[in-house]
Amino acid sequence: MTGAIPRTGASLGGAPLSLSRTPTAALADHIARFFVTIIERPDDALLDDFLLHENAYVRVPLIGSWETLIDRRWVGYEGPMLFGAQERRFSVRCRGPIVAAGFMIRPGAWFSFCDDPADRMADRLTPIGGDWGAALRWATEDVYDHEQTFARMEQVVLERVIVRATPTDPISAAFERIARIDPVRPVADIAAEFGMSGRRLDRTVRAHFGHLPKTVLRRSRFLDMAAVMRGLAVPTADELAELRFYDASHLNREFRQFVGMTPAQFRRSQTMLFTPGLEVRQQRKRVDLAPHVVEAPWRDEAGAGDVGG
Repeated sequence: MTGAIPRTGASLGGAPLSLSRTPTAALADHIARFFVTIIERPDDALLDDFLLHENAYVRVPLIGSWETLIDRRWVGYEGPMLFGAQERRFSVRCRGPIVAAGFMIRPGAWFSFCDDPADRMADRLTPIGGDWGAALRWATEDVYDHEQTFARMEQVVLERVIVRATPTDPISAAFERIARIDPVRPVADIAAEFGMSGRRLDRTVRAHFGHLPKTVLRRSRFLDMAAVMRGLAVPTADELAELRFYDASHLNREFRQFVGMTPAQFRRSQTMLFTPGLEVRQQRKRVDLAPHVVEAPWRDEAGAGDVGG
C-alpha cells in the first residue's frame, strides 16, 4: 500500500485515526460525536475498504474521489451525505487523500434530522442538498482549521435542531445506553423493563436505529470485540468483550456476518476507513463510561508518522 500520513492522529500501532469532539450540552441529546479525518495520500492511491457504523452519520467528504458499491456497481458521490446505520460492511473506496468531516447522530434524535424513519435509510447513503447541504458545505469549507470546523458544525446542527423542534425519544436513548454497556441482555427483558411489548420495542428501535433490537445488540457486541482487536478497548468497559462470545465458532460467525471475514483475516487487514470510525465510537464510549481516563490510552499523542509501506 502506498504511504499514508495521518494528520488527525494515529494509534500506538500507527493506524490513522480521526480527531473527534464531544458536543456541547445543548446538543448532548442529539449528537454522539463530531469528527474530522485527514489522512494524506498520493493523488493516485486507491483504497478499497468498508464502513460499519451503528449510528447514522452525516459525513462531508472534501478531498479525493469517493465511490460506494451499489448493486455490485461502483457509484461516485461527493458533498454532504447521510449514511444510515449499517447492518453489515458497507463497501467504500477512495482515490487520493482521505479528508472528511461530520458527526454521529444519536438514535433518539433521528427525527431532528430526517423525516423518514431510520429503517428506510439504513444500509444506504443519501445526498444532502438544499439549505441544509449548503450549511454543511460552509461548516467544512476549511477542514484544516479544526477549531473553526468543529465550531461551525456545532452552529449549523444547533440551528437545524432548533428549527425542527422535534423532541428526542427517551426509549431510544435508554436502549442506546443498554446496547453500549450490556449488549448481551435479552430483548424481552429490556422490553419488560421499559413496560412495553416486544413488538412495540421493535417498532420504536427500527424507527430510530434503523434495525431490530437484536441486530443493534449483536452489532454492538461485535464492535466491542473489533475494538479490542484493534487496540482501542475502553478501560473497564471492554475488558470482558471476548467473554460475550460462546466459543470460537460463534466469534467466527459474527465476524463473517458483519464484515465478511474471519477474526484472523480482520486482524491482518488494514481497515483505513473502518478503523477511524470505530475509534470515534470508542472515544464516545470512553467519555461516557470511563470519564476518569483523561486521554484515550490507544492514541499516539507524540505525533503521527508515515504509516504506509
